[in-house]
Amino acid sequence: MQAWLVAVLVFMALQGGALWGMWSARWLKAHHLSKETQEAVKLGVGMVAAMASLILGLMTASVKGNFDTTGKDIQQYATYLTTLDASLRHFGPGAEPARSALLAYTVHAINETWPETPGAPKVVSSRGSEQLLQQVGHEIRILSPLDPEQTDLRAEALDRFKSLAALRWTLIAESVTEVPPIFVLVLIIWLTLIFISFGLFSPVNAVALTAFPLCALSLAGAIFLILEMSSPFDGIIMVGPNALQQSLSHMQAP
Repeated sequence: MQAWLVAVLVFMALQGGALWGMWSARWLKAHHLSKETQEAVKLGVGMVAAMASLILGLMTASVKGNFDTTGKDIQQYATYLTTLDASLRHFGPGAEPARSALLAYTVHAINETWPETPGAPKVVSSRGSEQLLQQVGHEIRILSPLDPEQTDLRAEALDRFKSLAALRWTLIAESVTEVPPIFVLVLIIWLTLIFISFGLFSPVNAVALTAFPLCALSLAGAIFLILEMSSPFDGIIMVGPNALQQSLSHMQAP
């Protein structure tokens, strides 16, 4: 779902709920707005507010945890790329085809995940990148060691390649944290009910008319941040390519 669109809907729902509550209060009889009624409504709304804050906290913790984990995995991925290239470099000229394949894969992965062209689609996994990575594995497996040291380097490179391939699928799985739409819908309904109760017993003055939009904007912004972080490789808030770019620079160094 589009984070900005959901945020706009949240703001409109909350602000509309507050204004509807203010408007409704003008047509209710006095006993509907008595102190006893206010206390009863506040008690019920307090329970709804507690549940809404719990759901909001769980959603934030979930997407933030996945976002941080993805950032660490990207750094680990860059480390695997760098150490694999180092092993192949130490192997000698016979590993140049494998190094070239690894370099081509790294460039392709960076370009498809973080494209430089504005508006270009971002692809975390594609058939092309998978084929390039498999080519790296193929080149490593056909290496012909000439001495025990090269035998160890080939085994070391193959082990790091396996770790790299496994971590790639982990990153693909982490690329999107699915926020259940029903969670967002229920949260919007609860928050709207809370704002309706606020407007119902609020005086109509400049302070109230200013405070409610600001509060609605704050909550809409919170939900926007949650939905933005649910896609670590897309949107305004995302995991950057710095670690992979540093690894690429190391590969390209003479």
